[in-house]
Amino acid sequence: MIKNILKKKPYIIAEIGANHNGSLSLAKKTISCAKKAGCDAVKFQSWDETLNADIVYEKDKTLLKQMKKFKISFDELKNLREYSKKLGIDFGTAIFNKKQLIEAEKIKCDFIKIASMDIDNSYLLEQVSNTKRNLIISTGTASKSEIIYASKIFKKKKKKNVIFLHCISLYPPRNEIDINLKNISLLKKITGYESGFSDHTTWIETNLAATAVGAKVIEKHFTTSKKLKGWDHSISADLNEMKSMVSSCKKISFLLGSEKRIITKNESAQAKVMRRSICAINNIETKEKFTLRNIDLRRPGNGISPKKFKKFLSMRNLGKFIPKGSLIKKNRIKY
Repeated sequence: MIKNILKKKPYIIAEIGANHNGSLSLAKKTISCAKKAGCDAVKFQSWDETLNADIVYEKDKTLLKQMKKFKISFDELKNLREYSKKLGIDFGTAIFNKKQLIEAEKIKCDFIKIASMDIDNSYLLEQVSNTKRNLIISTGTASKSEIIYASKIFKKKKKKNVIFLHCISLYPPRNEIDINLKNISLLKKITGYESGFSDHTTWIETNLAATAVGAKVIEKHFTTSKKLKGWDHSISADLNEMKSMVSSCKKISFLLGSEKRIITKNESAQAKVMRRSICAINNIETKEKFTLRNIDLRRPGNGISPKKFKKFLSMRNLGKFIPKGSLIKKNRIKY
């Protein structure tokens, strides 16, 4: 599966998260829209109210109501997994404890996500390191040493199908200077794993730039409508925005190509038209010496290469008369 992810260039995940607003039908509609937008995968989040300590809800009872409303059950997750499979779009979920990991395993998610809040949760990282599923790890507020430590947990288990995502844990980030997309290549360097970007910005340029600097995975919050009430709708891409982003990211990746130097057949043909050859700029008699007064370098490039020009200037015409304006043929001189 990791090979399938890396083939997508980049692999684009529509982060639905809580944008289903607790509605299974809205969740399915969002998956369908993600497929229409050209996304490679959808991702949900398997948290529940146990994510926070009771003391948090004692201070904010509204939060407890929201957590209960926006959480997703295992049966619903299974239903959405089957729906995604029918549509031909990959499916993943973020897990936050061992029970949710077991559930994600049961429905055979294409990938399991570890949110940036758990980058220092070595207990959870050790548990997920045993899964055969692809792992996508957000780095969020993690320090360099914390990221390296996390990567060592996976390396210890010889787990290869892991991808680290650079992200900024602000919703949304306000300053461009905070984004630091070069961290995408830094992640690959310090972890030894492929890397990508989880986007919380509202700028269309962000993911295009991330693709250009080598992101193998792009994760972007997605909604059917920015006008819906809920946590993340306003910072999410809608159908038209996601479709445009997917198309542009894929094109940029295609344009980047490889570091192998390739000259196409069409370019080779064009070179003969655009490059120069040694040309007679005045009539040249037999045995006459080649000089700057009778030869020059001019188009087209299907004659003798400019590389030979200096040698010509010390030799003579060994063949017949050469008329002004013609390309000099190879039999006119011995190299």
